[in-house]
Amino acid sequence: MFMNDERTKKFPIKNLISEFFMQSPIPMSISKAKDGTYVFVNDAALKFMGLKRKDVIGRKSSDLGHYPTEQRHVFIEAIREQGFAKNIPLELNIKNQGVLHMLFSVYPVTMGNETFFLSVATDVSDYKPSIKKFHNDIFLKLTAQDSKFIKTKLKKYRLTPRQQEIALLSTTGHSDGEIAKKIFISEYTVKDHMKEIRKVLGVRRRSELFPKLVNMR
Repeated sequence: MFMNDERTKKFPIKNLISEFFMQSPIPMSISKAKDGTYVFVNDAALKFMGLKRKDVIGRKSSDLGHYPTEQRHVFIEAIREQGFAKNIPLELNIKNQGVLHMLFSVYPVTMGNETFFLSVATDVSDYKPSIKKFHNDIFLKLTAQDSKFIKTKLKKYRLTPRQQEIALLSTTGHSDGEIAKKIFISEYTVKDHMKEIRKVLGVRRRSELFPKLVNMR
């Protein structure tokens, strides 16, 4: 088995993950959820920022002036709503590069008593004329993959077909209003179903639905 491989013993998994993070060509960073203070950034992220690691670690994203505080609220709100933020379009003001158009995906990770944000960025500046279409296409492809996984997990619970449909739409980023329009029912009916769904899954908030399904054993 993999865990007994001699190479694994010589090169621990945590080192492998660290090396992957640092060498990935995709800009990634880890920051404190409470204030946006950077605690870890990879080389690709530093290249986009045009800064050295010592100029980033320990500083807040707002201090670096990359984007207004209100833009950070966009993905924070998405995380509160569904437990993660996926492909949120933001404008990044980068030194010597001007404004870059990026898609950010942010995933909260709790360690001990503190929560951190793992951020993954994709530069779509060259696609600015069609950024909205590009964003929607990528979002649909990724959520389609999530949907297959989530459908399987939802079958383990005693939910009606309608409730499964609503739970699936909710965990893949749709608001109550969007769900109502999509399946032709009132928003109040969606809210009632959501109450029952949370009760059956044993969660208190909507944002806990996706983590609950991901962490099922």
